[in-house]
Amino acid sequence: MKNIVSKILFSLTTLFILNQFCFADENEQILKAMRDEIHRSLSSLSISGLQKPYYIEYKLIVRNSFEIKSVYGSLVESSNNKHAILTVGVRVGNYKLDNTNYFDFGLSFFGSGDDEERFKSRTIPVELDYPALRRELWLATDAAYKQVTETYTKKETTLKNRVIKDTTWDFTQIPPEKNYFDSKAPGFDKPYFEDLSKKLSAIFGSYPDINTSSVGIEYLPETDYYVNSEGMEYTKNDFYAGIEIVAATQSSDGMPYVDYFTAFARDPKNFPVVDSLMKATKGVAENLSNLTKAQILDESYSGPILFTGQASAQLFAQQFAPNLVTQREPLTEQGKQDNDRFTAYQNKIGGRVLPEFLSIVDEPLKTKYEKSELIGNFILDDEGVKPEEVNLVNAGYLKNLLSTRIPTKRVRKTNGHQRGGAAMWGILEMNSDKSHSKSFEDLKEQMIKLCKDRELPFGIIVTKLIDQNILFTTLFRITAGTYPIGQIQTNIPIIEAYKIYQDGRIELIRGCEVRGINAQSFKDVLNVGKEKYALNLLSSPVVSPFMSGGSQYITASVIVPSLLFEDGEIKPLENDFPKPPIMKSPVSVK
Repeated sequence: MKNIVSKILFSLTTLFILNQFCFADENEQILKAMRDEIHRSLSSLSISGLQKPYYIEYKLIVRNSFEIKSVYGSLVESSNNKHAILTVGVRVGNYKLDNTNYFDFGLSFFGSGDDEERFKSRTIPVELDYPALRRELWLATDAAYKQVTETYTKKETTLKNRVIKDTTWDFTQIPPEKNYFDSKAPGFDKPYFEDLSKKLSAIFGSYPDINTSSVGIEYLPETDYYVNSEGMEYTKNDFYAGIEIVAATQSSDGMPYVDYFTAFARDPKNFPVVDSLMKATKGVAENLSNLTKAQILDESYSGPILFTGQASAQLFAQQFAPNLVTQREPLTEQGKQDNDRFTAYQNKIGGRVLPEFLSIVDEPLKTKYEKSELIGNFILDDEGVKPEEVNLVNAGYLKNLLSTRIPTKRVRKTNGHQRGGAAMWGILEMNSDKSHSKSFEDLKEQMIKLCKDRELPFGIIVTKLIDQNILFTTLFRITAGTYPIGQIQTNIPIIEAYKIYQDGRIELIRGCEVRGINAQSFKDVLNVGKEKYALNLLSSPVVSPFMSGGSQYITASVIVPSLLFEDGEIKPLENDFPKPPIMKSPVSVK
């Protein structure tokens, strides 16, 4: 018996070692193809009279995505697709002056030719061997070189015709490192999650007042390979899973309403238990039913506003956090292009941006806050740099910004935050001193006093705001684009808010949005809550993918207490709404 057990153990051990060897060998073949093509391109790639490359980088993402969607108990999508995505970066000139940080409108909108190859986010065959990958790298590098030499020539011409005061270098040189992380992505029980999505979506069948709904589950494990001409290399596995429950309806006057629930985890086994998910789904349905019966905000409100829980975290993530990353104003033929998107703090280091009792730190290696798993953590940025913990705001004053290898006038070095094509935060946490950390009851009482002092009949507590990712993806899809989207960056649709009267009464209100609260508004926060809310989200990148060629959404986390603003504005939705369905839902027909 012992001999049999020994033989079985020996066989299993041998099989494990062989699998590991094959995996390691596959990785090495990919890295070798990338190294060899970089070496060949650096030595041989040239066009007569034009600059040769001084820097080349290759990034390959092999993603195995699972997507499941269900509606009213029926499966509408269940897919498992593997993709290989290649991005090539080529720089000509030198670290001081190269083809980057220049925006050519014609080239960006129309390209340099009708037959040009893609070299950013280029889809390539998933069955890659050494020769096949070399071929894809060759084609993409060739396309990149042709375009960047054209850009470099235009940039040189622009510089000759203008007096440029900013002499900041275009790229920062750093010592290369090699990091190979081989942690395996967790498995995914597809039949189990198909059944779960059907069970959750079936709950909405008991709520005839709800017009449309969707339950989606996704799991996105990927392996990243990176090599550049300086000798920087890495391999790493990245993965996250998400559950998204969204529902929408209309009241008799046509006003639209939406509610949603999301849960994220690195490992799909770490999702909330089924009972909790069922309860959350019912909560979404019941909240919507209650909203259709709530009072409308008759006219615009201006006064103190208390954002709690999810609402304070969403407000921070959408309006304040994007300003904490570096952005380089690109040069154009007309000079420097002004970028007014989240650039409030580019020249503000040393200045006050928050009340002196608040501080903010970015903690990219943090994995949990209390019992909440955080999906914004990362071990290397996209350039292979190990991320630093960065004290961004200390006692109200801006001390630093999150940066990449592209220097700016105020931040010259990278702190390892290149994510999805440009600088991006990972995990931001807001901290307060004890004297300004109040209980919910204290914050509520303070707001009531402010209302009395201003002779306002009520204040407003906001408990839930729309998520930007859901707004532009699932909600847009299930409502056929009819849900109103704010035309101004600082307008955020409110999902759940309450009037609080001077006598302490609370009343649910519907159909309104936050307006005018921007990064500068956070200087006027009066007090914050004792408890913090950890929010995981798929955030839009700060720098548009159109400019960076990067990702549409990036995993991120914020940890924020409730926020009491002395003054803010909330307005009723004033759009023209589509008429609601003429007949009742067949679910309600007896």
